[in-house]
Amino acid sequence: MPATKRPDDTPASIEERVVARQESLSAAERKVARYLADHPDEVAFSSAETLGRATETSDATVIRTVKALGYSGLPALKKILQGTVRERLTPAGRFGKDLDDLGDDPDQVLSRVLTESIDLLERARGTIRPDSFAAAVSMLVGAREIVVLGYGGLGMLGTYLALRLSRLRLRARSAVTSGFLLADELLPLTEDDVLVVVAHQIVPTEIDVALRHAHDVRAKVILVTDMLAEALGDRVSVTLSAPAGNSQLFSLQAATLAVFDALILAIAVQDREPALLALTLMNRLRGELRGDPLPADDTRTSRRRNGSRRA
Repeated sequence: MPATKRPDDTPASIEERVVARQESLSAAERKVARYLADHPDEVAFSSAETLGRATETSDATVIRTVKALGYSGLPALKKILQGTVRERLTPAGRFGKDLDDLGDDPDQVLSRVLTESIDLLERARGTIRPDSFAAAVSMLVGAREIVVLGYGGLGMLGTYLALRLSRLRLRARSAVTSGFLLADELLPLTEDDVLVVVAHQIVPTEIDVALRHAHDVRAKVILVTDMLAEALGDRVSVTLSAPAGNSQLFSLQAATLAVFDALILAIAVQDREPALLALTLMNRLRGELRGDPLPADDTRTSRRRNGSRRA
């Protein structure tokens, strides 16, 4: 019988075992073996009866094939395949697969990332509803305060959005603390505020608690997401669907950033005069910090007069 290990003493994969043993298998067994190799994710969580139906054979043929491939039984094969699935689903496992797919040519990597990003932006045209976007802009413009909540890399993007909103002289802050400390960030929320939640695939406890609290105080909620629109749709005021990559490449945030920039520009267009004043004052402050001489027409009085756009 062919060996069940490679020369380096690591176990042979199911694909390698099928290739090595296919000549010794019957026609029905070869059909089952090919299915096992081609559909490892399904096999990992299927019964012998289910696999028999999928291959148009029988549960007995499935078990006989698994043993002919060198496994002690179907449970042993499923355990191995489930471990492979878990490894692939971890961040490290996904990232490792992405690196293998990209290759080691920097130009190829750049081209692939740009191509994927362009595809995400094109997809965003169809996933973001114009009426939802307009509603989000209106909520942000009318908010007493805007709190942007996200974690990990999305938390950094949330900080970017809060900064850009602040530069339009809107009261905005990012909330990236976790655990008990998040309570201090959520406590000031009122019905006049807007909570922007940035979450693509996972709803951590902090976001779940924040959504419940926003509901209790009647704060409006804008969800920016890739895959959670259906899961959280009834808990938010409006959803902006921003595709964030696919199974062929690690998560890319081109669409998320485009949504944020579009929100900023739409707010600036809607409130043109305050936006221009904010830009003027920003440039003046930067000039002072560089040590530039003050112009004769100093705007400090205007600064004191206008203050923040929200009381």
